[in-house]
Amino acid sequence: MKKSLFFAFIALCVTLSLVFAQKKTAAKKSSDVDLTKMSATMVYAKVFDMLINPDNYEGRKIRMHGTFEVFEYEMDGKPARSFACIVQDATACCAQGMEFRLKGSPVYPKDYPAQYSDITVSGTFHQFEEAGMNRILLTDCTVE
Repeated sequence: MKKSLFFAFIALCVTLSLVFAQKKTAAKKSSDVDLTKMSATMVYAKVFDMLINPDNYEGRKIRMHGTFEVFEYEMDGKPARSFACIVQDATACCAQGMEFRLKGSPVYPKDYPAQYSDITVSGTFHQFEEAGMNRILLTDCTVE
């Protein structure tokens, strides 16, 4: 009798754990990701996860703090420019970034922060294909 009650109790605990884990996962998927409240190590790891598992973040609001960087390059023989928020790990030896696009029709450099300044950017995570390459960026962004 005691053994059967013990096993019933264990089964109940396992079931409740699974139910709460599913609710937590569902809530997590629908919530925003605020990287400004994480340690440098966690931010670096989370950005890395966003880059290798972009489907998990599609359409979610992302907020991050880092350094504003401008990258100039050529695409299809034409000059192009990308804007990014760069984060570093806790030891400042490694850096990763997230490209972003501001809301509206901003003009560079007038409507952008100074190069290498500290910024907090908020926007919607999207992945898409452009010129045969997979791209990941934050869209409709605001910069603080």
